Amino acid sequence: MTKGDPTPEVDWKLLVRSLKGTGTSEGRMLVEKALLEAGGIPLRLREERRRLFILMTSASEGRPTIIETESGLVCVIAVDDLVDVVMEPGPTLAEVMQAARRGWNEA
Repeated sequence: MTKGDPTPEVDWKLLVRSLKGTGTSEGRMLVEKALLEAGGIPLRLREERRRLFILMTSASEGRPTIIETESGLVCVIAVDDLVDVVMEPGPTLAEVMQAARRGWNEA
């Protein structure tokens, strides 16, 4: 697992689905932020090769993993999660806000 917070406040898939198709630079920035928050602190590839199995397991359990390489950041995401984000209809703003409130109330 990465060193980030294991329980993000907002469901990253819900947020990404709500922003897909907006095409705005702000939307792109919010998607990137959601993935980085869900994945935690980027890991350096050279330092983390031995932990690759753990990272893959984390991604397959629904939590993206962020790896920092010399060329930039790489997001490891499960195929099922990617298909959900791309194919499922996006939530309404009210649904996103309700999910965020539930997350805050549980904390």
